[in-house]
Amino acid sequence: MKEKLVVCVCNLKPAKLRGVLSEAMVLCASTPEKVELMIPPAGAQPGDRVEVEEFKGTPAAECNAKNKIWDLVHVDLKTDDNLIGTYKGKPLIIKGKGALKSASLKNVPVK
Repeated sequence: MKEKLVVCVCNLKPAKLRGVLSEAMVLCASTPEKVELMIPPAGAQPGDRVEVEEFKGTPAAECNAKNKIWDLVHVDLKTDDNLIGTYKGKPLIIKGKGALKSASLKNVPVK
């Protein structure tokens, strides 16, 4: 991941993973055989907000694992036939820049 622009979920409560404090989760398209980073659109900058136009709202400041919000959301994150990341079938976008994509994994979960 060195020198790559990645897409992260940053409002999760910090937690220790394998003894290291994790303060975000990197989004990846994945199968049991392969994992690929979700690719931001050209022109994306650190701090850009990923949105789904059909789902308006303000993100929670911090999602506590006890609330299970991520468990409810991630089941509907997938790539489509065109490699685009989607939530409930609607594209994950950075407004004015484009959609998140996988390099090669179609119709797989995004975790």
